[in-house]
Amino acid sequence: MRSSIFLMILSTAVIGCTQADTPATNPPAGDSTMGENDHDDHDHGMEMSGVKTANEYCPIMGGKVTAEGGTTEWNGKTIGFCCDGCDEKWEALSEEEKAAKLAEAQEKEHKETETAS
Repeated sequence: MRSSIFLMILSTAVIGCTQADTPATNPPAGDSTMGENDHDDHDHGMEMSGVKTANEYCPIMGGKVTAEGGTTEWNGKTIGFCCDGCDEKWEALSEEEKAAKLAEAQEKEHKETETAS
């Protein structure tokens, strides 16, 4: 009985989020079609429990933002995450890495919107 409980706890801890953690990649200079401030004409993110996040996709794991993932404030924005633990990984990033990860998550949203059109 104890071993069954132990295995359940261990598998839950090991499995965690189902998406792979990918390193941040920055596009080459001048390669981006959207500037940092080119978001005045549209919103990013989603609303959870009355909280509007700046992103729809998790900047750490890439999954959809969920209420279980939680949020944090960064540069005047509410950043949402897909699962527990992503916020701690976010806090460990440098400011440059955070900016790159958020831009990557927002770009994923742009691509989803374009393919849906």
